[in-house]
Amino acid sequence: MKNKLYLILLMAAFVHVTAWACHTPQQSAKLNKMYPDWDFVKMMHKAHNQPYKGYQFNGPAACENGQADVFACHNVDLLGHLDLNQIGGGQGSDSWGWKHETSGRYFALVGRSNGTSFVEITDPANPVYLGNLPSTNGQASAWRDIKTYQDHAFIVADDIEHGMQVFNLTRLLNVQGVQTFTPDHLYEGGGFVSAHNIVINEATGFAYLVGGQNNCLGGLHMVNIQNPVSPQYTACYDADGYTHDAQCLIYAGPDSDHLGREICFASNEDTVTIVDVTNKNNPTMLSRTGYNGQQYTHQGWLTADQKYFLIDDELDELVRRDAGLSDHTRTYVMDLTDLDNPVLTGYHEADGVAVDHNQYIVDGHTYQANYIRGLRILKLGDLAAAEMTEVAYFDTYPDPDNTSNFGGAWNVYPFFDNGVVMVSDVNRGVFILRPNLAEIVDIEAHHSGLWINPDQGGHGLSVDVLPNNQMVIFWYTYDTQGNQIWLLGAGSYANNLATLSVNMTRGALFPPLFNSSDVEFTEWGTFEFEVSACDAAKFRWTPNPGLGYEAGSLSMVPLARNAGLSCEQDSE
Repeated sequence: MKNKLYLILLMAAFVHVTAWACHTPQQSAKLNKMYPDWDFVKMMHKAHNQPYKGYQFNGPAACENGQADVFACHNVDLLGHLDLNQIGGGQGSDSWGWKHETSGRYFALVGRSNGTSFVEITDPANPVYLGNLPSTNGQASAWRDIKTYQDHAFIVADDIEHGMQVFNLTRLLNVQGVQTFTPDHLYEGGGFVSAHNIVINEATGFAYLVGGQNNCLGGLHMVNIQNPVSPQYTACYDADGYTHDAQCLIYAGPDSDHLGREICFASNEDTVTIVDVTNKNNPTMLSRTGYNGQQYTHQGWLTADQKYFLIDDELDELVRRDAGLSDHTRTYVMDLTDLDNPVLTGYHEADGVAVDHNQYIVDGHTYQANYIRGLRILKLGDLAAAEMTEVAYFDTYPDPDNTSNFGGAWNVYPFFDNGVVMVSDVNRGVFILRPNLAEIVDIEAHHSGLWINPDQGGHGLSVDVLPNNQMVIFWYTYDTQGNQIWLLGAGSYANNLATLSVNMTRGALFPPLFNSSDVEFTEWGTFEFEVSACDAAKFRWTPNPGLGYEAGSLSMVPLARNAGLSCEQDSE
């Protein structure tokens, strides 16, 4: 739990990221604070009262020699931009995106302190501001959040009496001139007043309104939105108090005990808290896990295989800075192989100073909105060792990065299917960008064959890529006593990563004495086989506890391919 020293450090620095509503009476008691603490309120509003900077867009600019117009960059081009005063004014906040599937048109939904802007970005170089949905009752808030479901936007705000606005996005398709919109519905059910964030599981049609003022101590306020214009309060989860953000989905990760369940991975200020919400009337906490370096567990995102959770802790940089330590951005990695017992594997430290805010993982990369350092894109490596490499960036905040603060990039939306990425910036509005990333190589039939590590002759892998995204790997190796063993991994792959369950075989005799009934199978652990090129892969293994083996990894290259298969053949 956070302690008094934590608050003293923050108050001395006159910085804090969370709205005062983040601290319910219960949370204030944990922090040994008065409720409400109006000095604290003023301090936090001051931290988020960022000055308007403005930017005059001069047309699309390719990233050349580390610059796109006035912005430092690497492998990211500037396609389009609208300034805050062009989209309704106020201060920039969170954002989301929407594509109308029938027409193929693209839209940016941009939160501001005084409302939500709707911008068509189908032609990224010529974004069109369509209009504004004002904040409920005209009240301003630095914290506004937006998600979409079934062609509707769901909008919440913190620190004010706002409710949840529901807006039918198809109304944008026939707009003539700039409009001032009204919501199709305002949800205030179940005692709901405000939220810091909204989370939507599109697979189940449930929204989770978190933080702010609700009947759940700031926890998971669950709303059935299957009929978008008639949201229904369903249930509440408050056993771990305030939730700042979450990701909720139907679980399909490595922990077989929870497959097919609806699970929320909640960033709960001082822990990652995992909750099974399948039964809305009886949600169950699976685990709550802190980590070394924790100061404010702000947000996180799962990898595609749902094995790892990447965490952005919003205050660790500031606390380290005030202690005279490095305040370079850290991204923490938590191994969720066992949802009941997550384990921190470490952290990646960036080469620059910034507070991290929001991140999302797409195609083996995490897209991070890191305030004064703008958009940063990191390629994921061996996450068992918290390995990541920055491969692209676009600094939406060209002012000198002398000290961490809360200006710059608030959010990034990397989920459009046309390669466009949208960033909402606190000081300068909305940026439409295009990263130029090296292509991720997917697992293909040509990866079948024998693989070795050139520095470790004498053992290796036989890899078979099978139909229906299945893979089998035999590892011919040795046990801890020097005896030859076979480890058999079988499982599935997606994109460039295979995750396999592994058995060790023993007990049978050499032919002609072989009898298949003598073969003994021992559950050994897991393999991961991640390709990065036609002729390069990372092989990782994680043994089950108690077997006497250590986890590890090797870089692998092909020794021989199956007959008739080649990289060139697959690429034709």
